Amino acid sequence: MDLETAIETKIEPKLLDTFGPSMSRCLLTMATLSYVTTVGGKTQRYRAFVDSICADERVVDKWGEAAVAERATEWKDLVPLKPQTVVVLTPPGAG
Repeated sequence: MDLETAIETKIEPKLLDTFGPSMSRCLLTMATLSYVTTVGGKTQRYRAFVDSICADERVVDKWGEAAVAERATEWKDLVPLKPQTVVVLTPPGAG
C-alpha cells in the first residue's frame, strides 16, 4: 500500500474515531512536520510520521503503551521497507 492510502484509509479514520476531528488534525499536523523534516526516503519519512503520532502523550494515555506499540507496527507494516542500494566509497588503496 502506498503511504497516502495508508494515511487516508487506516490512520486518519482511526484517529478521527478515537480523538475527533480537532485533535486528529493536530496529531496529523505534527506527524506531517515529522515527515517533512526527516532525512530519508518516503518510507523512512512515513515511519517518522507514524512514530510522531504514536509517541504523543495523548495517544499513549488514551490507548495505552501496548496498544500504541501494536498500532505502530500495524501501520508501519502497511508501507513495508524496500531494500535499498548502498554505495560505499573508499579511498584508493584502502580496500
